[in-house]
Amino acid sequence: MRFMLAAVALCTLSVPTAAHAYCRTTTQPLPANYSPNRGCFTQGLYLFWRNACVSYSINHGASRNIPYDEAKRIIDDSFATWMNAACADGNAPGISVSNIGPSKCGEVRYNADSTNQNVIVFRDDVWPYDDPYSTLGLTTVTFNAETGEIYDADMEINSSARNLSITDQVPAKGFDLQSVITHEVGHFLGLAHATDVRSTMFASYKPGSAALRTLAPDDVAGLCAIYPNESTRVVSDQVSSTGTIVAALCDPSPRHGFSAECSTPKSENNCCAMPMPTASWAASGTVALGLAGVLVARRRRARTR
Repeated sequence: MRFMLAAVALCTLSVPTAAHAYCRTTTQPLPANYSPNRGCFTQGLYLFWRNACVSYSINHGASRNIPYDEAKRIIDDSFATWMNAACADGNAPGISVSNIGPSKCGEVRYNADSTNQNVIVFRDDVWPYDDPYSTLGLTTVTFNAETGEIYDADMEINSSARNLSITDQVPAKGFDLQSVITHEVGHFLGLAHATDVRSTMFASYKPGSAALRTLAPDDVAGLCAIYPNESTRVVSDQVSSTGTIVAALCDPSPRHGFSAECSTPKSENNCCAMPMPTASWAASGTVALGLAGVLVARRRRARTR
């Protein structure tokens, strides 16, 4: 999901009357004119990881401004924030995520017939997308378009033109890297932008703040709504008449196995697999920094490969 800095005042985003304010990512992109005042966008199928455990890899080069060990600490802590949450029944969410080791591959890609990585990579030199001065990050998920099952998730951090902070005391005009990563992890797990202004998954962020490092109850509720326990996944009714399916046994390896190197696909046939950036953040220097992008931000559907 892409974070863009958008000049959207917090007061313009109203909280819907639904019992919860978390939203799930679906297989359909947001319409260009979609308003956050409408609440969650529910067209398409909900996304989810079927495996009881998944993994991520940090590109071994990290960033020129952030050494690998420091990046690893921040990223690991950001994932741990979600994994250490407690659901309403007192149990942990039914999914675990672990660092499987560094990756030499820094490409956003999914191979349907060879090894993969759920990679996290910093873009120091050039941000290869629109709005390099207002975009903080982008998480691209590849999923089965017929079920919503996530096959792969790759996270890119814009370190080319942003004042990313790695300290607990965030400079007034700085962007807290741990807040950015913690928000993006929510997208990695299948959550979309929330409508509660207090949540980590809300679409905007105030520079100089580290508040998004801490999950709000609604963030936790959203995670537990997808992964209530390690054997159950809550899915769209079109996928299962009961609204649930049985989770796959724990295997943190990426789909088709892990390799630290970029693998060459054996064929171009990815069948129903769809790669898609999940959302974007936008903010002005004085209003808000959309870590995951405002709900009305662009979300383009990626081509089938």
